[in-house]
Amino acid sequence: MSQHIVYNFDEIIDRRHDRWSYSEKWSDSAETAAHCGVSHIADDHIALFTADMDFRCARPILDALHATVDHGIFGYSGLAGNERYYTALHDWFARRDGWDIDTSLTAYSAGTVSALNTCVRAFTEPGDAVIIQRPVYPPFTGAVEGAGRVVLDNHLVRHTDADSEGNLYYTMDFENLEELASRDDAHMLILCNPHNPVGRAWTADELARLADICMRHDVLIVADEIHGDLMQPGFTMVHLAQAAPTARIITCTATNKTFNLAGLPATNMVFSCLEDKVRFGQMRGYAEPSPFAISAAIAAYEEGEDWLAQCQAYIADNINAVIAYFAEHLPDVGVRAPEGTYILWFDFERRCRALGIDGAELHRRIYEDARVLLQDGTNFDPAGGEFFQRMVVPSPRCVLLDACERIARVLS
Repeated sequence: MSQHIVYNFDEIIDRRHDRWSYSEKWSDSAETAAHCGVSHIADDHIALFTADMDFRCARPILDALHATVDHGIFGYSGLAGNERYYTALHDWFARRDGWDIDTSLTAYSAGTVSALNTCVRAFTEPGDAVIIQRPVYPPFTGAVEGAGRVVLDNHLVRHTDADSEGNLYYTMDFENLEELASRDDAHMLILCNPHNPVGRAWTADELARLADICMRHDVLIVADEIHGDLMQPGFTMVHLAQAAPTARIITCTATNKTFNLAGLPATNMVFSCLEDKVRFGQMRGYAEPSPFAISAAIAAYEEGEDWLAQCQAYIADNINAVIAYFAEHLPDVGVRAPEGTYILWFDFERRCRALGIDGAELHRRIYEDARVLLQDGTNFDPAGGEFFQRMVVPSPRCVLLDACERIARVLS
């Protein structure tokens, strides 16, 4: 095992101009500008829209990647017979969450978005309906509609200051879920746990109730749990498969969010039955991780816990710093600390009403005037997201506070 290392998360790393970066988040390409809804991306734009970290990876991961480079051969690679990989995967979740994964019921996917697309195509037919819970990560909608299926929105219930839970606390609408799941054309629900972007880490009772409804109506659940390692202080992760051990579930787990390895995709699917694993594999076709993804995942799960603990503490302080800044300078902007994820979900409606501006002008002021790239709420909730913005916070704190100061200046 590696020795304890103190990591410097305050280090600013140039991801826009360094020739070895290749960052999509910090790209100044016309394609990235169009994606963010700006005319162009300047050197002083701050990118806080993509869920990856601006931190260096854990030293054991870097050491493993260097060892793979030194091996010098990068031919076809695979996981068959790689007991160390599966042991590392199993032991990580058993040790941290008490979840005993049957590794014989796991399968690899080259990223979670790819996995969602494969699941929709493998387990539903064109014209079928898939339930999602908006506001939610935009690729959920893309996976459904891109495959010629129909979105059924079991919209989350947003609470306010008038409710005991407080502002921007979200719960599930189980009555509406029952109604949607009972439809003849509803065959799948895609769950986000912890939820991106609202930050809820669903409780065992909430998960069990959702699973019960889906089981009674023969609705397959695909659970995106890739933020599950990123719990905030005071909260613990409950996997859907733990809360509903007899339900038909496909769980997506991954190293990418936890260890900032999105460029080395290693999504591990966990199935509740062999038939679904086989069907998924048939639809997915051939797919194996690179030797670098394998090395990184093993090192992360075997020796990455120390780095993760330090990273989580830094992110928690980032969240508190941003919320405190808005409370002081823009107190009419709604924001709440998440239970899980490293995402903040802002409600700018009261501020916009006071300024007499709409969502388009809010976007222009933040993205063009302040030169801060967030993500518009309409991507997550087309009907109700006009005044919402999503911010991801795993960046050096001085960068985050610079972004907050810029936003406050253009909305003062």
